[in-house]
Amino acid sequence: MGTAKERPYKKGFYHPGNWRKCLDYGCGTLGDMGVHIFDTPYNALKLSVPLTVKNECREPNNFGHAEKNHVTYVFPETPYTAKTLEWVWYDGKGAPELQDELKLPNGETLPDQGAMFIGENGQRLLLPHFMQLPKLIINDAYKPIDIKKYDTKGEAGKPTASYDVEGEKHYHEFVDACLGKAKTSAPFSYAAKLTEVILLGVIAARFPNKTLNWDGKNARFKEEEANKYLSGEYRTF
Repeated sequence: MGTAKERPYKKGFYHPGNWRKCLDYGCGTLGDMGVHIFDTPYNALKLSVPLTVKNECREPNNFGHAEKNHVTYVFPETPYTAKTLEWVWYDGKGAPELQDELKLPNGETLPDQGAMFIGENGQRLLLPHFMQLPKLIINDAYKPIDIKKYDTKGEAGKPTASYDVEGEKHYHEFVDACLGKAKTSAPFSYAAKLTEVILLGVIAARFPNKTLNWDGKNARFKEEEANKYLSGEYRTF
């Protein structure tokens, strides 16, 4: 339960995964997987925090997170974007909606999780979340990518083959950083902003289909009714 309000034990309900869907214990699919899937494109585009966020989902029920979300963020300009960048997140049954920008060559299906960069002149980059290399798509056909051009030192390596190997790397990296031997690839200075972005979309689910304006400098919404969700009620022990 952590610091959430006390509830009686209910065997077989919250574990192993249902706790993530409950308001008191988790942040839904967006809060659970968003930090992983957002990470690479968020870092590559040097994004900060959004100007606005809107979540098209069901009405809140004060118990569980929405089962299907369509979240639109609008970010301010960076050296790698236009004047603003629109970022769309889908989760839940039937998501993402199969728009033309998401269709793959040869009638292939999308990976279960991942991101799609949509560029200019018919260029797109598919970035599967796990165990696959990026795929360049130009005018609805796959084109080869010379990884060495962008990774001259060969640091990217091969795709991780299993979650066991991935987890071990993370644990070792974290422990080494705690011991002062190394730095993590996602220190708090970076991860805090990324997490802020994710959680803004989670809060937006409390106000379905409404655009919320985020004041990044002061870390507050312009819509006062949304600010009460920026902190929680902590149970005392």
